[in-house]
Amino acid sequence: MRELLPYLIIIPLFGAFSMPIVNLLGRKAREAWAVLISGATLMVGSGVFYSVWENGTIVYTLGARSPLGQANFPIRIVWEVDLFGAIMILMVTLVSFLAVLYSLGYMKHDTGLDKYYTLIIVLELGMLGIAVTGDLFNFYVFLEIMSIASYALVAFRNDTWEGIEAGIKYMFVGSIASSFVLLGIALLYGEYGTLTMSYLALKLAQNPSVTAKVALALFIAGLLFKSGASPVHMWLADAHPAAPSSISAMLSGLVIKIGGIYALARILFSVYGTSISVKTVGWVIIIFACITLIVGNAMAVIQNDMKRLLAYSSVGQIGYILLGLGIGLAAYGSQTGEIAMAGAIYHTFNHALMKALLFLIAGVVIHQLGTRNLNELSGLAKTMPKTTFAFLIGSASIIGMPPLNGFASKWLIYESSAIFNPILGAIAIIGTAFCTAAYVKVLYTFFGRPSEKVMKARDPEGSMMVPIILLTVAIIVMGLFPWQISDKVMIPAVKALENQLAYISAVLGGA
Repeated sequence: MRELLPYLIIIPLFGAFSMPIVNLLGRKAREAWAVLISGATLMVGSGVFYSVWENGTIVYTLGARSPLGQANFPIRIVWEVDLFGAIMILMVTLVSFLAVLYSLGYMKHDTGLDKYYTLIIVLELGMLGIAVTGDLFNFYVFLEIMSIASYALVAFRNDTWEGIEAGIKYMFVGSIASSFVLLGIALLYGEYGTLTMSYLALKLAQNPSVTAKVALALFIAGLLFKSGASPVHMWLADAHPAAPSSISAMLSGLVIKIGGIYALARILFSVYGTSISVKTVGWVIIIFACITLIVGNAMAVIQNDMKRLLAYSSVGQIGYILLGLGIGLAAYGSQTGEIAMAGAIYHTFNHALMKALLFLIAGVVIHQLGTRNLNELSGLAKTMPKTTFAFLIGSASIIGMPPLNGFASKWLIYESSAIFNPILGAIAIIGTAFCTAAYVKVLYTFFGRPSEKVMKARDPEGSMMVPIILLTVAIIVMGLFPWQISDKVMIPAVKALENQLAYISAVLGGA
């Protein structure tokens, strides 16, 4: 199955660059091409996930059998996918495919759609690149590909000030974050003379220097920026509402996870591992996590704009994932740390499904009524029953109600935080109380007395409804088998992530 891996990058790359040519054949061809490319990528992604789950880490070297040159030194570009990376690949390909499908109906009144579909596939390509790469320079290249596509997509509807302002703000913050990351990579290269992650990990274990710690500080700063953690979450609250809803679903569901959380976990566990004081770094992340989950969820409660409410809710959920990651580091090697980290990875995947669903529903509401203001959406349940039901499932899941998928992942985070430090458990519960209040407010509006404006609304057409139904079903089905998923997929993913030695030897072959 190693041979499948390059196609994860080749298919979207080919699809994106051939889109302007396919566009000459007209609208139908363009849409079919976008669905075909993202569908093919999803099939390859599922194949890669299954292969890694069955047989363990895949290492693929570009242009050679082995990454090692004649001097037993890794010189080639390496792709390395362990189970954690494979979960991310599955998540990215699935949500991207559904976003493209949804765009067929949602975006049909917009112009410049050849650019839109090109960018959405480039965005997917950048995220997949980050998930497969085994070397820091490539990681940076793909991070930039992902970021630049997302800046352009946030500002895609450039007939409004909102989109342009949000796009510029996002680009500004994103560029600062990227500079931090690039500076960190440059410091590591200057100190150790290599950028292959596994070889770097070996060097770091032998000789952890002050420069490496400065680089780590830069990575943590840059990637917390990218993940939208407080106190640098301000761009997220503007960017996600301003983007078209199919893009909001990808930004909230995928971009802040892959470009922030996944990259952070990969660098902390696989590159640095035990060469740093894991406890100190863990506590730094826990502190940011607590601020983030309180601020994000509390800010969501007071919003009247439906998409802003969802954007702040994303900030809050990133707080939970960071909490799991922080405890996973602070309690490194213990069972509590393992459970916390499993909860973080699990919640990353679950939140991608839940938030994609909620943003797609917000898009449907805007499409039907032309407004995001909650005060004007009273009584939607009567005229859009299917949409309201899907929203009910999505919000119940994000609050963490059983038997939905959000319950299991949040439970793992609650349980581990309460064992690790009861105060953290209490903070997590307070965050959930705010989160509940925010979603109850939206549902209260939906089930209220219908206003005149709402009476004209109807459930949307097939291409917009299908992704919503699929995501709702996925949330319910994953909620029915939570502990099986946790034991068979998430815990092994944590073990693979924590086993730095296996990560190193997969590339260096025990060298």
